[in-house]
Amino acid sequence: MKKGQLISMDFLMSIVLVVLSIGLIMQLSEVENYNFKDKTLRDETHIRGKTASTLLVNSPETTCELVDIRDENQIISPISNCLTEFPGTTICGGTEEACLGWDEYGKDNRAFKPIRKKFLGLPDNYSCYIKVVGGKANPDLNATLLTECESSPPALAKNVYAIKLDVMIHNERISGSERTLTVDKNEFEHCISGEGLCSMYPATITFMVWKNE
Repeated sequence: MKKGQLISMDFLMSIVLVVLSIGLIMQLSEVENYNFKDKTLRDETHIRGKTASTLLVNSPETTCELVDIRDENQIISPISNCLTEFPGTTICGGTEEACLGWDEYGKDNRAFKPIRKKFLGLPDNYSCYIKVVGGKANPDLNATLLTECESSPPALAKNVYAIKLDVMIHNERISGSERTLTVDKNEFEHCISGEGLCSMYPATITFMVWKNE
């Protein structure tokens, strides 16, 4: 083999190695880019989920209201970690869609507080799931919440934020002017002391948030 042929073969081998190296670098770059996007989505979902779970149990838009019945039900403050049971669709027109709009009717017309995604700080491209265990006087029954969150957990969703929350569900039966979203301060004191009438019952909520693909 002549000297010129050896140089050509070395040159070709060098070109092949360079091409292979570039391909490997591109593959590694794609993997790194995918991992970066996945971490970004995971971090974003975690922030969204943590914020939503905090708002769920602390926002005045979703929690029970402490009132003084002797002062014309004057609202004293929201009650953190207290949610109102959904009494059923018959009270607001017969459909859940109608009931979900009750937050727009003003406080005098409300008997419960719908849990809407906008109250949880979740944009349209995010979904959520809420499951309640407990929250009734009968420990074998589960309280019902009216919510825009999904009725079943995600099957294929990635980077799902999940948390369990210990809450109290107020499910006093509606009669006359009584409303499930309001808790009289005397009843609240009974719930704290464990003596007297209390219509707040402990429950555990499984709460999930994920970004729609």
